[in-house]
Amino acid sequence: MLKATETKIENFSEHHLKDVHAIESYSNPTPWRIQTFKKILAQRSLSFVIQSEEKLKGFCIASIVLDNCHLQNICVAHQYKRQGLGKRMLDTLVIRCQVTNIRKIILEVRQSNVKAQKFYKDFGFSKIGCRKDYYQLDEEKEDALIMRLPLQTQFL
Repeated sequence: MLKATETKIENFSEHHLKDVHAIESYSNPTPWRIQTFKKILAQRSLSFVIQSEEKLKGFCIASIVLDNCHLQNICVAHQYKRQGLGKRMLDTLVIRCQVTNIRKIILEVRQSNVKAQKFYKDFGFSKIGCRKDYYQLDEEKEDALIMRLPLQTQFL
């Protein structure tokens, strides 16, 4: 089993699209379309992938608005879960945010995704609100919890 320290972080680019979309499609009940990922590439973002031995293991998609970071999507391929890769990606995101004077990271998480909520809470995120019917799968709707991680910036 590979450890998070045996991996490398690389900025998300077009040659990662196929693998990122495959991980997303397998992992998410309402996966993003490949066109959504293409739009991300054209925007100002802090998006990156994590890989080892040239195999993509996960990705992190985060956008920047003023001094805020919106963590839009973070995902580890099923076969590589519970190896510290998600934490490594969040650690990387925090560092990248801090050096660009971003003050907080905001995210939404499904109300039913208790494992993800615990992961974020253990990392230091706290619940700050709820978006009613934010997620939709066919006729089913689900609320999103809004979570925030305040950051200490390096240059303030």
